Amino acid sequence: MREQMSSFDIHRMVDELQFLVNARCKKSYQPHHEQLVLRLKPKQLPQKDLVIIRGQRLYLSSRDRPMPNHPAPFAMLLRKHLTNARIEEISQIGFDRVIRFVFDAKMGRRELIIECFRNGNLILLDENGIIIKPLTHSTLGGRIIKKGVAYESPPGSVNPTKLTKEDFYEILSKSEIELVKTLAVHVNLGGQQAELVCGNAGIDGQKLSIDVS
Repeated sequence: MREQMSSFDIHRMVDELQFLVNARCKKSYQPHHEQLVLRLKPKQLPQKDLVIIRGQRLYLSSRDRPMPNHPAPFAMLLRKHLTNARIEEISQIGFDRVIRFVFDAKMGRRELIIECFRNGNLILLDENGIIIKPLTHSTLGGRIIKKGVAYESPPGSVNPTKLTKEDFYEILSKSEIELVKTLAVHVNLGGQQAELVCGNAGIDGQKLSIDVS
């Protein structure tokens, strides 16, 4: 299992989680500060636990796991807002390591934002996109994540699945670093995928991007 998910991992996982649309959130748990568990009941399927490891990864589990007898404050907040709420949408924000869960809840529309970059965060939003409460308050790159302020997603990053040939050429022609680093950083492929692309294309990834025809 990967220690940390890439943007590509998130992109693929969002696609695989679409079967949870219309599932109900039955309960929320926080076994410890770095982990949150949403117990979900899809229609006509056994319930699943969505396990979120803060800042690293998330995955589905059917394993019966011990839970705290006394829920942590953030888990209690999620229970108040999301218990029996129906999932309306699961999406990736931009092509970043951020997943948005949209719920039709008894108090109105609610969003749970899962940020998987840096130290990670979980953020509950109201119907107007105002932060009800984050797991952790933070200020990062001008973004303020705290109760009562509008949620601001990370700055838009390149989505490699939507690059045109012309856009791709422009990125390569303006880069002054090695091809593999350009693909990883400026094309937003990540290191592993960038190396695979160079290998499959039979191109030396250590060549400067501007030297590649």
